[in-house]
Amino acid sequence: MPIQYEVRNNGHFIHAVASPAVTGDEFVEYEIAHAIDPKIKPPVYELLEIQRGACRLVTSHDMERVLARRKEVSRPPTPHRCAIVVSHGDVHAWELAKFYEGMVRLHYPENVIVFGDARIARIWLGVDDVVPEKAM
Repeated sequence: MPIQYEVRNNGHFIHAVASPAVTGDEFVEYEIAHAIDPKIKPPVYELLEIQRGACRLVTSHDMERVLARRKEVSRPPTPHRCAIVVSHGDVHAWELAKFYEGMVRLHYPENVIVFGDARIARIWLGVDDVVPEKAM
């Protein structure tokens, strides 16, 4: 799967990496997979790093599909903070991430912010000392 994630810190930290090329369906499936993952426990801090060009096949319609699918999930949304890190110069991914940031604010108990720097995103999440178990 082009979006791989691992759950760390006793279920409180999700670290995901999107690598080229993610389809709209794969993005939707990633969002649903970690929404129902039994390993994840509140409070949740999510870091989604989008590599340059990884989301070129994803559209704003796919982002809307995420919300529709999440409404079908029987598990209530877990309140969490999400930092999306977009590669410098990837205008398409930046626009998608900002669109998603706004949509989530309206519909779920989550706080999503888009960053251009993973270090700053980790500091904002409070997970700057969490080291991934393996390279994704």
